[in-house]
Amino acid sequence: MATRVAVFYDAAQLPGNEFFLNSLVAAGWTLGAEVVPVVGSDALRSLDVGHIDVVIVRSRSVRERLWLQDRVSRVINSPLLAMVGNDKLAQYLWCRDHELETPAICVAGLTPSVWVRKPRFGHGGRGVHLGTGSRWLCTPSVFVTQPYLPWAKHNRRHYVVGREVVVTVERSADGDFRSNLAMGAKIRLTQPTSSEHRFVRTIISLLGSGYYGIDVSTGPEGPVLMEIEDVVGSRALYALGHHDHALRVMRWVCGLDGS
Repeated sequence: MATRVAVFYDAAQLPGNEFFLNSLVAAGWTLGAEVVPVVGSDALRSLDVGHIDVVIVRSRSVRERLWLQDRVSRVINSPLLAMVGNDKLAQYLWCRDHELETPAICVAGLTPSVWVRKPRFGHGGRGVHLGTGSRWLCTPSVFVTQPYLPWAKHNRRHYVVGREVVVTVERSADGDFRSNLAMGAKIRLTQPTSSEHRFVRTIISLLGSGYYGIDVSTGPEGPVLMEIEDVVGSRALYALGHHDHALRVMRWVCGLDGS
């Protein structure tokens, strides 16, 4: 029997991501899977989940993951990944609990001389500001403030499919302190160092199986987790010639590669 796959996007998340959605659908059909695009919460609630084997969630909502987890045997990614991959405070606390190196979150009065302020739930480098001095305004529920790490403008994104890193992309800031592709970073395919490989394997063992990204920078004292990307993008991979990435993801989703 063909694997029945739903690919769920929030309506607000879909613009700019239609290409990858269409690529996932086409890859699934190539493998003989029944693939159903689902856009928006109303469409999700109307879905006959009893006839779905797996849902690939491209929404950042923890609530939607929890709702699906009670109704579908496989949900990609898990609610844990939704939480730590979309909430920088939650990620920091999770890393602290598991003794993983990650930039500290600062509070008023303990701010370093150079700091970076980020939207707590932001992505893609938008709304991130570099500042100096001890005076800054911060609403803890909206922003987090972290020490500026100059070497972090060079980092590696490790793309995880299942429990394996399938490709690693180095991103280097070009005229900006942010290493996001959307901010003009230079990108190239690379291989992690041995210490970074061990660090990433530890993170995967804690997060479990899924399709996500792990952003790591290596500083003077070793690897540091910069960010977990739950709804990981694919633009860098396609720009670097990995045109079969959606097929790789769908092969794992359909149980055809053993990852």
